[in-house]
Amino acid sequence: MASLLPDYIERRLFSRHLVHARVKLTHGAIGEIVGRSREISDSGLFVEVFPVPKLPNGSNIKMYMLDSAYPHIAFNMKVIRIASDGIGLMFVDYEIDGERFSMETLRDQVKKNLN
Repeated sequence: MASLLPDYIERRLFSRHLVHARVKLTHGAIGEIVGRSREISDSGLFVEVFPVPKLPNGSNIKMYMLDSAYPHIAFNMKVIRIASDGIGLMFVDYEIDGERFSMETLRDQVKKNLN
């Protein structure tokens, strides 16, 4: 008997984690808006925000994690998708005091701190 559930193939490379934290998004077309992260992974996150900004996929946007220990770090993000309840973003790199670093640098730093 055939399955009643549709076939589904998971395409994500990184697992997602539910993390509800305040984030600030900044972009010339939308100014500054504050939303809440919903799911986060090593490659990106989904931000619940209302009203949902009207930005095209591929747009670059800055994000600050306001509830983190380092809310001054600016994450450079790329818009991956727009949904009715928020925006999907991919990590590109991050900035501290105007100097840019790769996400791999951040991952390495976290690994060092955990050891």
